[in-house]
Amino acid sequence: MCPYSNRALWTAIETNVPFQVIDVTFQHLPPSYGQKFNRYETVPFLLDNGFAVYESSLIVHYLDTKFNGGKLQHAPNAQAASIAQLVAAKFEVGVFYKYLKSANDKDKAEVVAQLTDIETIYREHAKAFRGEGPYLLGAELSSAEIILGPFLFRLDILYRHYRKFDVFANFPLLKTVLEAIKARPAFQQTVLGPERYVDEYADRVTVSP
Repeated sequence: MCPYSNRALWTAIETNVPFQVIDVTFQHLPPSYGQKFNRYETVPFLLDNGFAVYESSLIVHYLDTKFNGGKLQHAPNAQAASIAQLVAAKFEVGVFYKYLKSANDKDKAEVVAQLTDIETIYREHAKAFRGEGPYLLGAELSSAEIILGPFLFRLDILYRHYRKFDVFANFPLLKTVLEAIKARPAFQQTVLGPERYVDEYADRVTVSP
């Protein structure tokens, strides 16, 4: 399962949504998938009583709004919600995979810069919630963790294995939030052992010199 699909599945489990998963292989999508279901031919894709929802972040928003009262987005608190949305807006996935593919120092610096920005949001923008718990907005899981978590989980495994790089060594708040995410039973139901991710990415990674 890709990290984008992981977002959707994790949200469905956290919010106790009744659902059925139909597994499709992105590299070998059947023609009927694009013709009858998702014209964008992307995953994940949600079909709710005939209503189509595309893209992982939109699925997270939809499930949380419809089935969970917007609690993950902290919808009743406009300020808290805006901080969670800021994390989603500033999280750029591409830089992380670029470094996995290239192994060069310039791309590593971009990874550090990206994580520095996200750590700053946790430390400064959300400091009013800092003492209440490990998550962005304190004791309660937020949509920010749903957006970040599946990627942080995989990158921790992949960077340690392929780059010998403890990516969170200088980012204590992100390290803490990742540990809190990993401890959640709902998240544990959506992920596999580290060796599965190492094997999955073996042909996409440039070996470090």
